[in-house]
Amino acid sequence: QVFKMLAKAYADAHPVISDRSELRCGGNFVKRGGIINGAEWYSFTGGMADFNYLHTNCFEVTVEVGCEKFPLEEELFTIWHENKGALLNYMEMVHRGIKGIVSDKFGNPIKNARISVRGIQHDVTTGN
Repeated sequence: QVFKMLAKAYADAHPVISDRSELRCGGNFVKRGGIINGAEWYSFTGGMADFNYLHTNCFEVTVEVGCEKFPLEEELFTIWHENKGALLNYMEMVHRGIKGIVSDKFGNPIKNARISVRGIQHDVTTGN
């Protein structure tokens, strides 16, 4: 739910991504509210997002800055301005969710403590 909230915060504040036109980006995102699970869009083996999710405590959101994978240099200035507000909105939202320090009764950090959240089937552990 947190990842969907973060993705929507970005997509809803982006003037191109929030456009509900069927023609935008081939119409792939219209029915999904401007966001998609990356594995449903395109898949490749050995990506960092998969590794980080499965083997570390690092969760990722991939932000596509526009419909074109490789925009022309002369389009970059416009693309930056289309993304600026959405990126700032996203940065404000990343501070939501669960965060904190796992410590013992003396305030000492607890190494390798497992943190579980009901309804989420992916535990995380504290650092060494």
